[in-house]
Amino acid sequence: MTPTSPTVGRLRPLPDLPAPGAVPGDPRPDRPRVTELLLSAFAGHRGVTLPLGALTLLAGPSGSGKSTALRAYEALARLGGGARLDDAFPEPGACVPERSRADAQHRRGFRIGCTADGPEGPVRLEVAVQAEPALRIVGERLTAGGRVLLETALRDPG
Repeated sequence: MTPTSPTVGRLRPLPDLPAPGAVPGDPRPDRPRVTELLLSAFAGHRGVTLPLGALTLLAGPSGSGKSTALRAYEALARLGGGARLDDAFPEPGACVPERSRADAQHRRGFRIGCTADGPEGPVRLEVAVQAEPALRIVGERLTAGGRVLLETALRDPG
């Protein structure tokens, strides 16, 4: 999604302020931080990338997806903090894209992720979650510099 996409109204990250102790002119952040929220297929969002700054404001009309984007970000933060999957997604059916149809085994799910940037460069995490009939992670991918560092997927998701 571009910053002017109608899905979430106008999104403009504010310029980042240097962290205490940062070296002026150094392009790498001195500590990791999330720079993008990826909503590949989540509730009403498809193929959305939200750029995140030190302070990001979401603005848009009612129903444009602001709360949904925040819910995805919160779920990733909970998972990153060690929460159980059902605690991060208490209503997994609400996360499934609105027009998603179940496959022959009645499975439906969603995909979210984020990009974090730090002293070693940006790293992207993407997670595929099956919401129905049972909640579980069915795939993960960690990439950096266009290179896949880790990839998991269920061989027999049934």
